[in-house]
Amino acid sequence: MSILFVVSRLQNTPTVFRTAERSARAGVKVMILFTEGGCRHAIDRKLVTSLSYAEGLFCLEPDSLGLRGKIDSAVRPIDYGGWIELVEACDRIVSWA
Repeated sequence: MSILFVVSRLQNTPTVFRTAERSARAGVKVMILFTEGGCRHAIDRKLVTSLSYAEGLFCLEPDSLGLRGKIDSAVRPIDYGGWIELVEACDRIVSWA
């Protein structure tokens, strides 16, 4: 099974990331997509490193234009077509605002 966590705003608590990590520990393939204000997480090296349990880290490119050159290399920028591919590839989607 696979879950796509869509994080659309900057998180003040680690709840979504702990939930994703628990899923990964249970054998679920975890993907994380940052959109909108959540894209700011993609420049936080410490956070990105802590998300190493995820099989894929992504950032919606149109939402992260102001962050070009700052996004951690472990986070792959994708366009809307890439987002659709992630949705189609994952069994479940969790939207976290």
